[in-house]
Amino acid sequence: MLASACAVSAFADTVEVVDSVGRVVQVQQPVRRIASTYGMGTYYVYALGAGDRLVAAWYVGLKSALQAPASFAVLEPRLGELLCSGDPNVEDLVARGADLVLADVAKTAAVALPLEELGVPTLVLGVETAQGVVDLTLLLGSVLGEAAAARAAALVADFYRVYGMASVAASETPTASRPRVLFLGADPLRVASGAMYQTGLIEAAGGVSVSADLAGSWNAVSLEQILVWNPDVIVIPSYGDYTAADLLSNPDWQSVHAVRLGRVAKMPRIFGTMDTPLPESLLGVVWLSALFYPERATFDAPAEATAFYSAYYGYSLTSAEAEGFLTP
Repeated sequence: MLASACAVSAFADTVEVVDSVGRVVQVQQPVRRIASTYGMGTYYVYALGAGDRLVAAWYVGLKSALQAPASFAVLEPRLGELLCSGDPNVEDLVARGADLVLADVAKTAAVALPLEELGVPTLVLGVETAQGVVDLTLLLGSVLGEAAAARAAALVADFYRVYGMASVAASETPTASRPRVLFLGADPLRVASGAMYQTGLIEAAGGVSVSADLAGSWNAVSLEQILVWNPDVIVIPSYGDYTAADLLSNPDWQSVHAVRLGRVAKMPRIFGTMDTPLPESLLGVVWLSALFYPERATFDAPAEATAFYSAYYGYSLTSAEAEGFLTP
């Protein structure tokens, strides 16, 4: 079960927070110009209604504007101007007038010290779990103003609601009878380990990951190993360069139980990816729960997605996008 945890104290014109590596950072208020070198963090800025304050941004899974889903043209018409990649340049971030920088604990944390020496507060951030999503949401909400804080509280409440409903629904099925699930990667012979966020989503939605005993990150496996696991359901991420139809029509995969049952599905994507620790991962639980248990209606996935993107991204799903959240 998720629990709220966020160390915050407010002063007259400053908010003091503790970032993901335990640094105490004072952020002058109000924050007007944000540079996000943390690709995941950028999506939180949009979800909290502060996207118009971005002056530079990295986006996880997005290296150029040409790769962006069509929906980005509505969310961020400045994408070509904002989007950055590679190592951040401290001088450039300062030149853009950033008064708050978000850094990636795994990739760009080195910018924190020189930026703070120049008087630019920097939060070093990293999130790997559902609890981390909650904590990061509340932390950023606390430094981005009252409206962002209210939206953060609403988003966290939605996380509690979805995880709680999924947990109650899953409890109705004994563990031994729950669907055995294989989560594939960008390549169909790469699979998610037990330590990865994808496995947590599977479990939250009431499934059992057949690759949960694997360590590390994405693991390369053979088709023979997949046949040994013989999963009931196969999930393809939105960034996989192949489709469910590709596996269902591939003669080499016909002996896999999930393929024989036709239970292979690719996750939809609107902005961020639902299988990574982003705000959208709330919908990952919704979509997976509907996929695993089609016989019961714990969630109306298209309705949940429509409400989510309207509330947190100010984006109206098209009918085709909403229908994309239906599971086979």
